[in-house]
Amino acid sequence: MVSVLDRKLLRDLWALRGQVLTIALLVAVGVAVLVMSVSSFLSLRGAQEAFYAESRFPDVFAKVKRAPRTLLAQIAEIPGVAVVEGRAGGEARVDWPGAEVPVAGRVLSLPTSEEKLALNRLRLIAGRLPEATRHDEAMIHAAFAEAWQVRPGDEIAVILNGRRERFRIAGIAHSPEFVFTSRPGSPLPDDRGFLVLWANEEAVARAFDMQGAFGEVVLTLAPGASEPAVIAELDRLLLPWGGTGAYGRRDQPSHRFLEDDLAEQRTMAVTVPLVFFGIAAFLLNVVLGRMVEAQREQVAALKALGYPSFQIAIHYAKFVAVICLLGSSLGIAVGAWRGVGMLENYRPFFRFPDMPYLLPAWLPLLAAAASFAVAMIGIFAALRRILRLPAAEGLRPAPPAAFGGRVLGGVGRRLAARTKIPLRGLLGRPLRTVLTVLGIALAVPMVVLGLFWWDALDSMVELQFDRIERGDAFVALTDPRPSRAVREMTLLPGVLAAEGQRIVPVRIRAAQRSHLLALTGLSAGAELRVPRDADLRSVPIPQEGLALSRRLAERLGVRAGDTVQVEVLEGARRVHDLPVAALVEDIIGFTALIEIGALNRLMREDDLVSHVALRVDPLAAEALWQRLAERPRVAAINVKAVWLRVFDEVIAGLVLTSAVALTGSGVIIAVGVVYNSARVALQERGWELASLRVLGFTRREVSRILLAELALAVLVAMPLGLVLAQWFVGLILGARDNESYDVPAVISTATFATAALVVLGSALASAVVVRRRIDRLDLIAALKAGD
Repeated sequence: MVSVLDRKLLRDLWALRGQVLTIALLVAVGVAVLVMSVSSFLSLRGAQEAFYAESRFPDVFAKVKRAPRTLLAQIAEIPGVAVVEGRAGGEARVDWPGAEVPVAGRVLSLPTSEEKLALNRLRLIAGRLPEATRHDEAMIHAAFAEAWQVRPGDEIAVILNGRRERFRIAGIAHSPEFVFTSRPGSPLPDDRGFLVLWANEEAVARAFDMQGAFGEVVLTLAPGASEPAVIAELDRLLLPWGGTGAYGRRDQPSHRFLEDDLAEQRTMAVTVPLVFFGIAAFLLNVVLGRMVEAQREQVAALKALGYPSFQIAIHYAKFVAVICLLGSSLGIAVGAWRGVGMLENYRPFFRFPDMPYLLPAWLPLLAAAASFAVAMIGIFAALRRILRLPAAEGLRPAPPAAFGGRVLGGVGRRLAARTKIPLRGLLGRPLRTVLTVLGIALAVPMVVLGLFWWDALDSMVELQFDRIERGDAFVALTDPRPSRAVREMTLLPGVLAAEGQRIVPVRIRAAQRSHLLALTGLSAGAELRVPRDADLRSVPIPQEGLALSRRLAERLGVRAGDTVQVEVLEGARRVHDLPVAALVEDIIGFTALIEIGALNRLMREDDLVSHVALRVDPLAAEALWQRLAERPRVAAINVKAVWLRVFDEVIAGLVLTSAVALTGSGVIIAVGVVYNSARVALQERGWELASLRVLGFTRREVSRILLAELALAVLVAMPLGLVLAQWFVGLILGARDNESYDVPAVISTATFATAALVVLGSALASAVVVRRRIDRLDLIAALKAGD
């Protein structure tokens, strides 16, 4: 049998269905963002861990110019080393018809049988392994195969060490070493412009003159082994053979980018849902608290009829439970749907053979329980105040807010009634007004959090590709060449300007901190790469010392004027102590710059360059790329236009999914806050408004009184919301820890204006709904409710 309180519950749910729905949407927003963010992060992390474990991804990597395979036995005896594997390999160029720029490639040796591949095991997804006796067969990475619709049996031409070789594709595979694939010198994945190819060991060794030798070594560590100790001993063994410095998994390019993005996802999975959920919880608290306050007389009537406080509290707990159940169910469904969408956007970014969507049972339960808990806190705070009142006092309407000379002085006595009434509603209950204004203000940053990513991306592109990297192309040479190579490129048709650069791998140390990166030598007065400071002013290349990126300096704990140790991981592996002469800004990766002449002197080399930046005539660009591809000393060509296209295709698609989800959530919060504020105000002021109608006020005048109160709250909330938006964006970006790229806290005027218009539009729509309800106000029922 349905009890009286349960019947009241059903009536309340129906009578307040508009508010119930919008409050449920507030709950749904918080739950959906939490489920979407956390589940997509857990799915990516789960795919990574499963693939790494299955394929036995190494812990330590090292390159060497050429070392005998007999050295592998000594490496295996290093304390802490579990499994060692040596291989041959090198950079290559791919002759691929239809490519807009020459395709860069990396070729690695493959043991003659799958059993011999102890580490970096490949996941075959099509075809088969190359036959042991066939030196013209190879396997290629799945990313390139998918981008170009390559199938087993197709042929591919590759330039290896200056010689053209043709391979028949036997199989297509995924590799843990190339989850994130990018061409040399490019910070973005480019499946169409970069190929990883595995061929039989003998064929690769012959191409790179590695018979009986290896050029790379990978290894795993035994449990409890010290990675720094193993790396130090490995460097000692490889140094006589041209070792360029061993490094751990953290510095492996694919893993580093993946870990940076996972760290980004982890931060976002905590901060963004926390912000959204916290704001939704606060608004839920405010709205439900005011709703209970509006039912003050009903609660007092129940007490007068003999209902104990506990039963009344349970009644409202059921009311909240129904709302939270509706909101949580919708939020879990939408969050899971958007989580799948987020994961799909990551598939072309990170190449895992399997990327199942993971939604652990504890996540929706946690989200639902949290929403119910915060809702109960809000409703019982208000309910407790009412239940403590004697029934006789509670049955009387709440006393009007104190308002008069004490608030506005003599001005208050000169105000008209239609102006004084909304001011009394706002200033007479300052705590409620502050909470309402804060609730409306918090709707603004919710919209901004979804939109500002476009501003950040535009700022990143402008700074990195317009102000810093001012060339049109970046040519990598197979080995350092005399500077006359720059003059030779200047003479090519279509080249408007050319500048040489010298890039060497280094490890920079400061006290106990160190970082592995490329040290770039630039000529004084370079125009095709211009370092910038925090104010975007050009920074001259220091004649003595280094210019470090601000983020790298922070990571190393140094400032301008401090000294760092630079270990060159090429040639004689010399170590130098150099001052930090300047700090510069960067967006992608960490930057270390030095004057090119000073770098060559440190290397004790002649005037050499390893890369050339070009400014190109757009009309002659296509012919120029083809001409450069035919040069045997050109290892790779990176074109800015291709970078920007990949940036738009990959990054923009990823941001779009997140931006749409967050913006939609912000709009829902804005509508929910403003609409509920207006509806609760109408519920609280129904008796007053009906009285005014009886006294002769028109519907328009009565509506203007109530809506003026809402309008004033919105106008006060807007500037506060804009300030909070900037603060929230800075808070979230400040929690990031990402070496691969830096997202600036840039919010455009258009984004601020859009967020403000969304909230104002929500207020206008709510005003229309409330105005219609005022027009349909039952005067007799409203007046009786106040008796």
